[in-house]
Amino acid sequence: MTEAKLSAEGWVACSQVMAEGEVVSVEEAPAAGRVLLTVAVTDWFKPATGEKEARFDVVDPAKDGAYPRWKPGEHLLLVIDRDPTAYVTSYRGDDIAEVRRGIERALPGAAGRECTDGGRGDV
Repeated sequence: MTEAKLSAEGWVACSQVMAEGEVVSVEEAPAAGRVLLTVAVTDWFKPATGEKEARFDVVDPAKDGAYPRWKPGEHLLLVIDRDPTAYVTSYRGDDIAEVRRGIERALPGAAGRECTDGGRGDV
């Protein structure tokens, strides 16, 4: 059995939030293994608009030693999955421009699509 490759449109359709900005704060959330991530958003991709300062309750990237926690002042492009147990995907530095272009190209094809299979194959 071959696993279908994640399409760019499927990735966008299955993401809850795609935004770029600067980390304002990272605080412990009430639930174990989670943090409250506050970001000064400069660009919203999905949804198309939002608050200038947004707060997200997300999986703590450092909970299992998987990734370092974000730091205030860091500039990131964040992709938050619809699955609340999934780690946030964050891009830094030179990776941001390429990922931003990919998101912008995929947005029209993802519009109106439902996420039915995690973005693989048909969405």
